[in-house]
Amino acid sequence: MYVREKFSQLRKLIKRESDEPSGRTEVLKTRNVIQVEEPIQVKTAEDPVQMEIEEDESDDDDEPETSKKDKGKLKAKETPSIEEIKKWDTGTLITFLQEQDLGLDNKYFDTFHLQEINGKIFLELTKKELQSCGFKLGPAKIIADLIKELKKRSFSSYYNLRDVLNKYGIEGSSIGNISQFSPEPYSIDDSDEELEYCIKDIKRKMSIMGTLLIDSNDTDRCEYIVTILHAAIYIVRRITGKNVTISSLKVIERENTDSVDYTIRETEELICITKGKQHKIATSFAQNLVQLESLYQTNKRKCKADVAGSGFDYLYGIVSTATDWYFLLYSTGRISCTSKRPYNIVFSETSLKKDSVDEQELRRNVKRVIEVIVGILIDRINIEKTPDSKKARIEKYFKKE
Repeated sequence: MYVREKFSQLRKLIKRESDEPSGRTEVLKTRNVIQVEEPIQVKTAEDPVQMEIEEDESDDDDEPETSKKDKGKLKAKETPSIEEIKKWDTGTLITFLQEQDLGLDNKYFDTFHLQEINGKIFLELTKKELQSCGFKLGPAKIIADLIKELKKRSFSSYYNLRDVLNKYGIEGSSIGNISQFSPEPYSIDDSDEELEYCIKDIKRKMSIMGTLLIDSNDTDRCEYIVTILHAAIYIVRRITGKNVTISSLKVIERENTDSVDYTIRETEELICITKGKQHKIATSFAQNLVQLESLYQTNKRKCKADVAGSGFDYLYGIVSTATDWYFLLYSTGRISCTSKRPYNIVFSETSLKKDSVDEQELRRNVKRVIEVIVGILIDRINIEKTPDSKKARIEKYFKKE
């Protein structure tokens, strides 16, 4: 009995002692679970999910944005030129549009047939005009954007002087590769009324805007360019009695930028002026040559059928940054310029001091540029309109080379 009782007590003691480590183990297990669960939830589970979500959101955003950008973009491998598009009939135009994958309903292509829209008319269409023909806002904007893109692409040669020069059989991509010519200036008196007014206006602008520096903006440069052009035109009007005028010419370029050229004309286009960029002078040369080609075609269309039928013509071009002035001679199939001998003007506040050396230098250089502009304008105005007369005049320049 005694033994049995002691044995029973011993069993209880063993059981109680075995229960205590078991409880500690449970506590440890609980603590381990907490320590393990936290990194599992934060480090292992959430981070990969976040990465996947970010990647998915990025992909989702990119696709619609790309789709939006593609609307109105050209799909063809080669962009047709403006001149090519102008020759298209309605059928050719529709075929081209269908190849662009614009996502338009066929009823809109039928509208081009019903309205008898050919390539020439197409290039002049606006979003409002398309809507008036039955186009909804979305399709009208797609077509309008495509027209803008076509025009931008067609003027891409502005940015590649090499391509422009190759058209005239000139190898290279430098303005120094162009043959040189020496324009004939028209001498004006040092006390010429228009020259005096021009110098006064330039000095007044400098007193407000300060010295024209290499990093001065295009707007400031344009102020001086226009002042000099106006002075030259007034002098030419006085000498010739002709109604010479100047007007701005908007040029379509790549995104974000619009360049304003000027054209001087009398009964026909005479000179094209390009406001050059200080660090992109080759681009400005290319742009001026393209514009001269366009003005040449304009003169040709306006001109009556000439007797000789040769269609020979010539025009002058000017590329100016205000401080540097380059003159170009554009004739049928040939170009020349003064790229190796630019005319320079320094617009410095030191010129504001009357009778100073710098003021005399400013006056001398402005007068020199004006005399060249007056000279080429008078030359172009006085020459007979016949192609033979123009050709004979240009040959004198070429003989001097």
